[in-house]
Order: sequence, then structure tokens, then C-alpha cells
Amino acid sequence: MMTFDEFKSHFINMTQLARGGQKVVWQATHPQYGKTVIKLYFSIDARAQREIAISQNVQFDKVPCVYETGLVLYEGLETLYVVEQFINGCTVRDYLNSGKRFDIQVAVSFLEQGFAFVSQLEKSHIVHRDIKPENLILTNDQLVYFLDFGIARILDMQSLTQSDAAFGPHTPGYAAPEQFNNLKRDIDSRADLFSLGVVTYECLTGSNPFRENAANFLDVLQRTATVTPASYQIAGDDQHLLMGLISSMMGKAPSMQPKDAAQAVGWLNAIKPTLKY
Repeated sequence: MMTFDEFKSHFINMTQLARGGQKVVWQATHPQYGKTVIKLYFSIDARAQREIAISQNVQFDKVPCVYETGLVLYEGLETLYVVEQFINGCTVRDYLNSGKRFDIQVAVSFLEQGFAFVSQLEKSHIVHRDIKPENLILTNDQLVYFLDFGIARILDMQSLTQSDAAFGPHTPGYAAPEQFNNLKRDIDSRADLFSLGVVTYECLTGSNPFRENAANFLDVLQRTATVTPASYQIAGDDQHLLMGLISSMMGKAPSMQPKDAAQAVGWLNAIKPTLKY
């Protein structure tokens, strides 16, 4: 097995981007692949294996390509690595932190791309479960790329979360109530549409409707389950129909949300003639 120094010799200008409890992420240039992102996983557990399997085996239009995977000796341990495509842009979180907001045209484009992504997930029987600003890359051309399948669920496979767990894997403020309450039978693509609705609302208004002024994460979950986000007047949405769609995506129960990506697309297409760009 090659050492990390040997592995690094295959790349140019390798710099660390982030380090968390599960993995360390680097950026580097490869002679064949060009600019890449390199992920090293500290433990080769079932979730890491599932994340890599999804990225390798399912072709999504707006997910970075995986170029190669393997094992390397890192900090004395056998470590799984993944080399994937670098997307030139900024995370939606950085976009928001810079003070930028979506106008109606960008919001519609964002939703169209999001619905197309969720539609592809549906065909593969996958629920992403972690659509949030940190996991979205926005390019200068307003293209959206979706990252991090770390807590994704493959509906055709056995769940990795204990059925009696108090909470399912989630990010507070973006996860739907059925997701964080670990109601497995209710979790499908509507959970991803919920998260997409929250992100769109935040990109229009500048604030997350469930995290703003919350005391702690339990307060965030309580607000997510009970608080209806204030209706926001989107410039160009004179009939409030686009806001109505976004609100329905954040419905408190799956039955209150669009039933799937196709229905969400149909609603958006019906609304578009009423919008003023």
C-alpha cells in the first residue's frame, strides 16, 4: 500500500480545505484529471462505503464525477481515498455570507435544477437527506452542483439507522420533520423537496425560517415541526404563487408537500407565466 507522501507525489499544489470527524478534504491538480478534490475517510464504515458507491455507480448531471478510489497509508492508518471533480464556484453558504440573495429569475433556475436532481434521485430510489447551503456549489453561470451523500438513504437497501433511534440523520433547520423524527416509512423524495424549499427561502430572504433566533437545536426541530415560515413578497411574484410553491415544499407533513419532483415541476411550470423577471 502506498504512503500518503507517495500518493501526494501524483498531484500538484495539494492543499487542505477542511477536516472533520469523518474525513479530511484536499484540493489539488492532477496531470490527467485537472483540478480535483480529494477526500480521505478516517474510518471505512458502512456510511462511507454507501456514499462512495452512490457517487461511483449513479450518474447524476449535477454531482461531481468520481475519478478514482483506493487505499492509502495516512497517519499510520489504512485510509480510504476518493478523487473527484473540482467544481469552480462557491458554496451557497459562502454566497449567502457575502450578502448576495436570489432574485426571482435565479430562484426559478435554482428550483428547476433542484427538481431535476430530485427526479434523478427518485429514479435511483435514493434520498439525499442533506440538501443545505454547505452542500451546494453555485457556479458563475448559476449552475448548481450537489455534494455529500454522507447520510443519503438508498430505499432499496437496509437502513443504517436503528429504527428505535430518537432522531434520524439530519441537519437541524433543513431536514423535514419525518426525517429528523426517524419516521422511516414516511421518508422519500419529499424530504429532499422540503430541504430544497428551505434553501430557496433562505436564498431569497437571507434567513433560515427555523434556525433564526432559535435557542438550541431542539428549538430548531420544534420550530420546524410547528412554525409556518412568514410569507415573503418576492419581487416579480405579484400573485404570490411562487411563494406558495416554496411554502408547500416546507409543509409539516409529507401529505402537505408536492408528492414528487414531477408534481413540483408541473406546479412551477404553471406558475412561470405569471412571473415578471
